[in-house]
Amino acid sequence: MAEKSRTHTNQSDFRSLIPDYNDEELINVLKKRKQYQKEAAEIAIQEAIKRGIINSEQDLFAEEFQEKPTEFSIFPTVGNERDQTKIRKSIARVLLISGAIPVVWGAIKIIDSEILEGILLIVLGAIWIYSAAHLFKEINLQKVYLMFVMLTISVVYIIKLFISLKNPVLMDFLIPVVLFSVIIYSLLFARRLK
Repeated sequence: MAEKSRTHTNQSDFRSLIPDYNDEELINVLKKRKQYQKEAAEIAIQEAIKRGIINSEQDLFAEEFQEKPTEFSIFPTVGNERDQTKIRKSIARVLLISGAIPVVWGAIKIIDSEILEGILLIVLGAIWIYSAAHLFKEINLQKVYLMFVMLTISVVYIIKLFISLKNPVLMDFLIPVVLFSVIIYSLLFARRLK
């Protein structure tokens, strides 16, 4: 029973959404029509005919309406502004959450009586969180570059910690490498979205 209502809701969604698309979004749907449900593609075709974007379904055989094969890219191409906004907010969430690490580590350092180092970590974490929070609104390249500088400082700090370890295990290295990789990718992707 729930499956029927979900299907009905999805059909209602594209019936109401597609007519609200701008011409660029509609053309994108026409190019990728094979990836859509048949009924959604038909609604897009009818809307395009109504707007005069195409004269008939025969126009879809033109090269401009053929989907170009996608090439592999480490940073995918984002087609429309709505998708860019979603990706930007996802990147901001990842960066915001990663900012909690130096704040928590700084609190632990303060508890361990390393007050100056702890306060410095908390301040840097707060600046990171502040910069990441601004990415929810828009991508500001100055804040992205500031985050790159802070990331570089944190790499130096982590290397200093590794040197002081007496018996490091693989996970001591693996977790920071993975975390730094995700953060670097996120920052580079944010810069590319600008």
